[in-house]
Amino acid sequence: MIKFFRKIRQNLLSEGKTGKYLKYAIGEIVLVVIGILIALQINNWNEGRKANKKEQLILKELRNSINSDLKAYEDFLIPRLERKKSGLDSLQNYIFDKGIIPDSLFLDFYTKLGQDVFMRFDSGPFEALKSNGLDIISNDSLRTAINNAYTAELPIYTFFSNDFYNQNKSEISELQHKFLKLKRVVHEDGRKHIHFDLKVDDILNNQDFLWVFDLERQKYQEFNSRLKQIKTTLSELKIMIEGQLEE
Repeated sequence: MIKFFRKIRQNLLSEGKTGKYLKYAIGEIVLVVIGILIALQINNWNEGRKANKKEQLILKELRNSINSDLKAYEDFLIPRLERKKSGLDSLQNYIFDKGIIPDSLFLDFYTKLGQDVFMRFDSGPFEALKSNGLDIISNDSLRTAINNAYTAELPIYTFFSNDFYNQNKSEISELQHKFLKLKRVVHEDGRKHIHFDLKVDDILNNQDFLWVFDLERQKYQEFNSRLKQIKTTLSELKIMIEGQLEE
């Protein structure tokens, strides 16, 4: 093709057709420029298509991660918190309304009351997004929401919840050693195990127990509040992601 155009130019020059040669040269330059522009447009289109494909993949991974976190909360954390609340409510009923409780029933409720949770979330897909560059998310609002969720909101909620647990762990352990003891039990069928037993009488009026009860009540309120915040953040982000994926 290049030889063909070169031959035409040479023929025009040899025939002394300078004007036609100039017009032809300009036309050839225009064609080359158009060709370059078309090639650039095709390249930009291909790059845009690749970027969009990568964005879709990352958003799907984020959505899957959020779904996994929300399911873990439903399957594990929420049942534990419900169990903790059941123990708290049952003991509160005896503390304020009945005043006396059988040891076995107290220990059953106290075991439920002692349920704890560890707040977490999967940050893996977000770290992958950061390594690719946040700008790969084309929607400005979504990009901001994702960044805020994983760098501010979720870390703050989980930190305060887990830190609250760690702050009270040693105090609760020290207090409960004052009213609980471990007892060896051997059953008639040969089964052996160790379980808690009470050291004190009138446990519902025992100051050490009441301190523990109040701390556990505060923990439940903290856990429950933070879990709601985490679930709200993830659920709202999931809706935004799904909206972007449908576009």
